Amino acid sequence: MIDTATARPRDFTGYGDRPPKFSWPGGKKVAINFAINYEEGTERNALLGDTARDSRTWVRSALPATERDLMQEGEYEYGTRVGIWRLLRIFKEFDVPFSVFLSSEALLANPELGERLRAENCDIASHGTRSISRVGLSEEMERADLRQSVDQTLEITGKRILGAFPRPPITENSRRVMAEEGLLYDSATSNDDRPYFADVSGRPMLILPYALDTNDARFWGGQSGPGFTGSTDFFDYLKAAFDVLYRESDESGTMMSIGLHARIMRPGRVASLIRFLGYVSKFAGAWVAKRSDIAAHFARLFAPENTWNLDTLATGLSER
Repeated sequence: MIDTATARPRDFTGYGDRPPKFSWPGGKKVAINFAINYEEGTERNALLGDTARDSRTWVRSALPATERDLMQEGEYEYGTRVGIWRLLRIFKEFDVPFSVFLSSEALLANPELGERLRAENCDIASHGTRSISRVGLSEEMERADLRQSVDQTLEITGKRILGAFPRPPITENSRRVMAEEGLLYDSATSNDDRPYFADVSGRPMLILPYALDTNDARFWGGQSGPGFTGSTDFFDYLKAAFDVLYRESDESGTMMSIGLHARIMRPGRVASLIRFLGYVSKFAGAWVAKRSDIAAHFARLFAPENTWNLDTLATGLSER
């Protein structure tokens, strides 16, 4: 039973018809963030002591969930063997920064990538220690997992985490735990096209919304909406979303999150990403940015003095 007297209220109003008037650095109009969800090697697997395997791939299996299926495992292995390196090459080719939503224990399975991320023009948001459902996690378990992911990431990559997008479900405790553990922003919501501040225990916390529609997970269909069936679908959708956000951002900057997964970005699919990077490069008002830079700019413009963890801006941005 939910205690409605203490439950976090829902906000159906947001900015309404009065979004804040601002632009991104240099007068840019749309902040575009590419977020690579890097999870491979942390999914449920008997080798990690799990009683049921992870089946979030397009490979279906007739085996009982308690047994390993090497074809399904191979889909995850593609992300760490091939997919992540392809994405790094593409972002280097176009000379654009990006973010990594990192399940930190994935770097234990791929130490070479951990070293590589030290030098990459990227920042890292916590995606937990493992890419597994958080059903049944107590507040203490959520807190311990966040702490471990932050510590592991800093130790392996040298980069300090400023925000989080935990694996769902997201509980009423999740955002407060992020605030109390020193994070500047929460990205575990898809309820806006601009950053905003939300009340957390009587103080404002910065929210950088994510997006599930401009996301390659739609190649799987199902929960993420009608599925993309080809590269053209993905490019057309990204282009349409950018065009509308650009049109709406003359007086109030907008934000576009593009979710990518190393294991999903196979050649025919990644072609859409290459086309989109070429497309937005022609717009003077497009700002491709790390999530931490988007957070820093917005916070410096609008953060109230008592905003949670504003002091992390100075230390966190210097340690990237």
